[in-house]
Parts: sequence; structure tokens; C-alpha cells
Amino acid sequence: MNAYGDQDKAWFHSQFMSLSTRKTGFEWQAFVNDLMHSVHPGEFVAVDPGGRGDKGCDGWVGGLMLACYGATNPNQRYVTKKVESDFTTALKYWGDSMDRWAFVHNNANGLPEMAARAVIELRRRQRGSVRIEVWPPQVLWNYCVFLPREHLATIIGYPPSEHPAGMSYIARCVESLARTRLQPGLDPVPEVAFGKIEHNGFGPEVTELIKRFQIHTGHVRYYFRFASPGEQAQVSENLQARFAGHRARYESSDAVFHALCDDLIAEAFGKEGFPDATQQRSAALMVVTHFFENCEIFKAPEARGHAASF
Repeated sequence: MNAYGDQDKAWFHSQFMSLSTRKTGFEWQAFVNDLMHSVHPGEFVAVDPGGRGDKGCDGWVGGLMLACYGATNPNQRYVTKKVESDFTTALKYWGDSMDRWAFVHNNANGLPEMAARAVIELRRRQRGSVRIEVWPPQVLWNYCVFLPREHLATIIGYPPSEHPAGMSYIARCVESLARTRLQPGLDPVPEVAFGKIEHNGFGPEVTELIKRFQIHTGHVRYYFRFASPGEQAQVSENLQARFAGHRARYESSDAVFHALCDDLIAEAFGKEGFPDATQQRSAALMVVTHFFENCEIFKAPEARGHAASF
């Protein structure tokens, strides 16, 4: 068993579910393969889809055949056809090596109705021969949650430090957001409305992370106290633009929150001389949480009978 702290547990699980939403196509297949390689080192066989194709096999281990499907907004008829064709192809080319077949998809809400019926029909037809399984992100998480902390961190990313990030890390995050020139004539940024966390429908784990990092956002305010004039407004504008882009792609507030943090880490640190990955994560969380509190990223609840803006 892993001796994770509460903060690590909240971050690892919510980041995993967020990545499941955000990774599609071959990115999703590569993500699944990385996890399976870690769970079954030296045993899991990934099949390169190049050349003559994978013949319905995205990965195999111990009689278990995987078919990976990741989509942002899955089309019901397409998913149904993919379930049926992937299984039929795998059975044709790999049947002698296939005891179990798992459709590994990235929709935590489940399969579309037609696709679910297709799975049930496959199970009816294959009763007693091949076991048909469906792996949404929840099942994939349960399959790999026991991995050592370092293995999970290598694939999912490092969780934040239990302590506030150093000022150099905060500065790097802010500077990466301040690179675009400020547009003139911006309205003042309003204070966060009461009940904003609940109004956005964050999951319990991201809610816990936001509340934990709210107590550290004074460090970000301290940075801006000595920053150049207009820098906070400039950073706010750029973060809002990034938020709008992610909000247009993802329905989940958790996914948007984690995507903002991931973008900030990639842009601020890359592979340069900031070696502490947990400090990088803490700094990104502190900066995003600061602007969650103090500007209009994420929805604000209605106030005094009027709908708040985004």
C-alpha cells in the first residue's frame, strides 16, 4: 500500500480523472499504455498501430486484450461501431491469445446507450469464451492506484508540496502569464463571490485542494505588492483567456482547473533550472487559486437576483 497523505490522495486522483477527460485519440492510448507498462513491467505488450496496423490490439498482457478509445464528445453511433469492430477484429486476429477483452474509454459518465447495448450483446454472444469488460477511468484508476508514488508521478505529474512554494517559483509562474501585452481599458477585477466553489460543481478532491491552497495565496499577493504597475491586471487578463479556452473544451470544472495548472507549469518551467517539481506544482496551484479568489475565472453564483458573469 502507498503511504500517501490526504493532499497527495486528492491531487493524484483528481489529476488522473482530469487527464482522462483531456487526453484523446493516440494521447489516451499512450496514457493507458504507460500505466499498463508500470503495472506490468516487462510483461505488457503494446502494439504499434503503424505499418500494417494493430489488428484490433492496443495492448496485451496475460490474456487481457485492450481496445482504447478516447474522445472529447463521443458520437453514439461511432462509439457503438468501434466497440463492435474492435472486438470482431481482435477476435479474428488474436482470438487464440485473448481470454479477456476490455474497452478502455475516457468517459467517466459511462458509455452512450447504443454502445452499452452493443457491449451487452457481445457478452451474450461470447458467454463462456471471451470475457467482455468495460473500463471507464474509474476502473483504470483502481487498476493502477497501488503503484509507487514515484511511478504515478512520472506518468501523471508530481503532486504539490505540503508547504508553500518559494517566491522564485511563484515569480516564474507569474512572469510566464505576463508575457502577452496588456490590453488597455480593462475593468477592475471583482472579489470572489461567496459559494463560488460549490457553484462550479468542483469534485470533493479539487475542492479540498482549493481550500488548502487558499491559505497560501497571501504569498502571491505579497509578490504583486512589489510587482511593476499593471502586472497583476495583465496576468489576470491572460489567465482569463486561457480559462476561456479550456472551458470551451471541457465540461468538468476539475479538468479546467488542472489544465490551467498544467499549462502554467509547462510554460513557466519547462526543463530549465527549477528542479523541485513539487514546488512547481505548489506555485501553479497558488497562482491559479489566487486568481480564482480574485478574478472571474470560473462561474460566480448569482447575487441579489442577477446572474453573475463568467
